[in-house]
Amino acid sequence: MSEHKNKPEVNGAEGNGHYKAGIDALTRSLHIAFILLSCLIAFLIIWYFTFGGYYEVKPQENVIVERFGKVVEKHDAGYYWSFPYPVSKIIRIPISKQTLTLTSFWHKADVKAIKGEQQQQAGPTLSAGKDGYLITGDANIIHTEWELVYSVIDPMKYYLKCLCPSEPLRMDEMLVNPVNHKIIGTRGPRTLIQALLENAVIKATATQQVDAALYKHSTDYTAEVRRLFEKDITDWDIGLKVENLIPKSITAPLNTVAAFQEVIDAELQCATEKENAKAYAVTIEGETVSDASRIIADAEVYKIQIVTDIEAEQIYFKKILEEYKKSPRSTLIALYTDTISGMLENVKEKYIIPEDSNGSHEVRIMLNPEPRYQKKDDKDKEKDK
Repeated sequence: MSEHKNKPEVNGAEGNGHYKAGIDALTRSLHIAFILLSCLIAFLIIWYFTFGGYYEVKPQENVIVERFGKVVEKHDAGYYWSFPYPVSKIIRIPISKQTLTLTSFWHKADVKAIKGEQQQQAGPTLSAGKDGYLITGDANIIHTEWELVYSVIDPMKYYLKCLCPSEPLRMDEMLVNPVNHKIIGTRGPRTLIQALLENAVIKATATQQVDAALYKHSTDYTAEVRRLFEKDITDWDIGLKVENLIPKSITAPLNTVAAFQEVIDAELQCATEKENAKAYAVTIEGETVSDASRIIADAEVYKIQIVTDIEAEQIYFKKILEEYKKSPRSTLIALYTDTISGMLENVKEKYIIPEDSNGSHEVRIMLNPEPRYQKKDDKDKEKDK
């Protein structure tokens, strides 16, 4: 009996020996895993608080660092280190040129025309609350589309005064109605900038006449919008600089575009005719001035010539007068001879008729025809017979 009782105890001891070996192996494995995991955690913690805080700031952006939610510093392009999140938060703000297109005052019925897919055509009556529009100073309606190019010159002001966007590089946050889940609008820096631009466009349009805004003084209209917008940007002090602001399109309501186009064409034709008239007037004036200058120059030359000739004749007559006073008869004979010589220079045949003893002249003229003319007349008579 005692032998049988001792036998199970021996078997139990052997079984406990097998379990102990397995437990020891498992303990060693868990110990090694614990050591490795501790090393890994220690390495990650060291890396997290050393290399994990390094970041690069690109040339086209600035970085604002928040520490426990408080803005502490701003960095330009380069490499920097800061405590990683959640201790510090890195906010990247673009400083390169950005473009914003304003279509709030454009008609929704012409979306394809906005995209350039087709030309504008006469459309239905304006739908209030759906189509965007502007009212001019003379109570007319126009549609405009604007393109704004701006840059951030003070990232700190831009971030703190533009509703503190968590990621300024992304589009503005959409606000959704929690009841019907419809989009209410957007919230962010671009929304604020768009609202300021809309305000400037509305104010400037309210002071313009419709023809001035559309085509007559559209440059002045654009300049006024830019002036008001830059003033608002300065007053709000949000760290922006306006690089360019141009109207992409300015048009009358769709159902009146054709009528306005006829007026514009007439104005352009009128302006063209005026320019042509001015050019013609300038040409005629130039020719008149040229002719007047030529006539005056010819008159001056003629005057000089006449004066010179008269002065020469005056000298000549003075010399003749002196000679006449010395010897009147000889002077008269010399003058007479010179005059006759001058007259006879152009005469082909000259006849000299001498005087007789009484001082008279006798001239005899042969009136009978020459024989050759008489013979020719006789021949003509014979032919007639």
